Amino acid sequence: MDLFFLVLILLNIIQIDGSLESCRQTFGSHKYDLNQLSDLTILGTGGLFRYALTPCGLVPTNTCGKNTLPFERGMTSCQERIATATFEASMGFLDGYGKSPNLQFSENPQGPGTGIIMNISNALCNGGPRLVKITFICDKNIKKPTTMSVSENPACQFTVTIKAAEACPLTKDLTGGAIFIIILFVLVIVYVVSGVLYNRFKRKETGLALLPHVSFWLHLGELSLHGCKFTWNCIRRCSWQTSTPSTAYESV
Repeated sequence: MDLFFLVLILLNIIQIDGSLESCRQTFGSHKYDLNQLSDLTILGTGGLFRYALTPCGLVPTNTCGKNTLPFERGMTSCQERIATATFEASMGFLDGYGKSPNLQFSENPQGPGTGIIMNISNALCNGGPRLVKITFICDKNIKKPTTMSVSENPACQFTVTIKAAEACPLTKDLTGGAIFIIILFVLVIVYVVSGVLYNRFKRKETGLALLPHVSFWLHLGELSLHGCKFTWNCIRRCSWQTSTPSTAYESV
């Protein structure tokens, strides 16, 4: 039971990655991750229409215009008729929502490290496939872009261009979280080594007593285990009470 509860704790600690794996691409020595743009809604206009795109994410339907029918699931981009502010069509869908083919990627032909191209062809246009070519150009001066250029030529073939720092190859710089973990790991090592040396040569301790503040850590572990057990028992009792049908009868 204790092991089961510890597993539950670990599952709560581990954060689930909800990003789209296909939006991580490697070309040669360059790695790209368009999931960095998945929290943005990028807008553009072309002719009679306005376009909204959430790269590698679900586009908010309130940016797609009014629609009398439910929106299809998995839509990553949409087309809105400007004059009437009404939904015109889906521009494309993410992988995993029953649409085919999946998203296709290639590196920008302008040269290695200059960006990445996303091709979407799983939405319909006039009874045939709607072809959408999105070129993400690496531009370190534009972070979190909000606009894009869109053109349709010929009919049902769309060319989209987005300049973004997030379209640049990933660097190997350490993240803030990685730096914090490294510093914490070093501090723990210094704490343990210095404590063991002090207890060994200054206090002449041996065995488990060599560890610094060993009684405190043992007591903390015991308290943590009791707290986990208490929480688990509370969850079980609440679950039992809600799942057990009432046996009370109305008096006659």
